[in-house]
Amino acid sequence: MIRVNLLPVREARKQAGLRQQVVVLGLAAIAGVMISMWAQMTIASKQNTERALVAAARIELAALEATRKEVNRFREEREEIERKLQVIENLEKNRTGPVRVMDQIASIMPKRMWLTHLSMKKGAMKLEGVSLDTEIVAEFLMRLSEASLISHVELERTKLEEKDGFKLNSFSITSRYEHGEAPEITKPNSRKKNKRKRS
Repeated sequence: MIRVNLLPVREARKQAGLRQQVVVLGLAAIAGVMISMWAQMTIASKQNTERALVAAARIELAALEATRKEVNRFREEREEIERKLQVIENLEKNRTGPVRVMDQIASIMPKRMWLTHLSMKKGAMKLEGVSLDTEIVAEFLMRLSEASLISHVELERTKLEEKDGFKLNSFSITSRYEHGEAPEITKPNSRKKNKRKRS
């Protein structure tokens, strides 16, 4: 009877199985390493993207802040220019306003009436004078009330006086005028000059 020794075959199969297990474990280890590396690369990429987004947001915020400062500077410069223009306009009104008011008074003043005093200050105006009768004073009041540059016209007083043999109605009128400011103007000799002209 022939006997066959099967031990070497078994040993060879066993070693082949071990080699196969080693290969499988090696492949699994390599796959694990690759997965770990891929995960790390993915996380690093996300982190880099987030850092880039944060940096871009900071740059945009800095640009917006610079724009805001520029807008505020422009607004301040515009307000300063508007203030200067307003000052210039007020100066122009102060320069021309009283002159226009006096021109208007001269154009509406009735005949047989003379102003002896006119003062203009901070929008308030006072007129004093004489006339031949009260009807002329009433007509002057009406014309002042209708004047475009004059308002709040009030008769402060009227009085019959005799001067140099003439009976005259002296009057005082208060009002408001548009714009400006002017020094007090007094014409003490205007009545005498007008008397000379009338005589």
